[in-house]
Formats: sequence, structure tokens, C-alpha cells
Amino acid sequence: MRYVSLVLASLLTIGCGNGVKSSSDPFKAVVFSPPAITTLTPDSVPVNSVPFSMTINGSNFGTDAVVFWNGTPLNTRFITSSQLMAALTDTNLSFWGMIPVYVRSGGMNSNTMDFNLSPQ
Repeated sequence: MRYVSLVLASLLTIGCGNGVKSSSDPFKAVVFSPPAITTLTPDSVPVNSVPFSMTINGSNFGTDAVVFWNGTPLNTRFITSSQLMAALTDTNLSFWGMIPVYVRSGGMNSNTMDFNLSPQ
């Protein structure tokens, strides 16, 4: 019984700290914000255009960020936490219409913006 009391007292001492207040709160929740797209540059080109790199501006982009074009991941280059570049190929540019674009970073998806692939 003495050993149980000693173990419990030791655990309480360790768990309660040394009486010095710490600036980190063990019960404080860390909330990650999802990525957000503000602009696509360009946001419109004619169908069958020459392949190019699109710039995605926004916020909360991580180094793991991937741009999705109509649900398909694009080759994405991280520039900063507010800017990405995505390579569009001739296959991506072969059908006209409004193409949904979003970013996945940190396991979360951003808002969706439409890219206009206009008929020639």
C-alpha cells in the first residue's frame, strides 16, 4: 500500500509540474485553418491553348499543397504559404467549360474557384 501511495504521489508531482506557471497550456487546442484560394492567374484561356503554369494565390498553403484540376491532381510547386504554381498540360486544356480548381493542404480542401476554358 505504501508503494501505491508513493507512485500516486510521484505521478501527481510530475503531472502538476514544479509550481512554475508555463506559457503553454496542455489543454489548449491547436486549430489549423484550411487553405483558401483568392485568385487564379490566369483564370481563363481558350481551349487547346499552349501548356503553361498557373499561379494560385491564397492563404494557408503548406509545403504538401496539391492543386486539383477538375478533381485530378496537378504537378504543383510550393512558392510560399500564399502562392503555388501548377503546371497545366495540353490534356488539361483540351475540353472547354468551367473547370473547378481547388487546393488540398494539410489534409484539408480549399474553396473551389472556376477556371474558364473558353471555346475558340
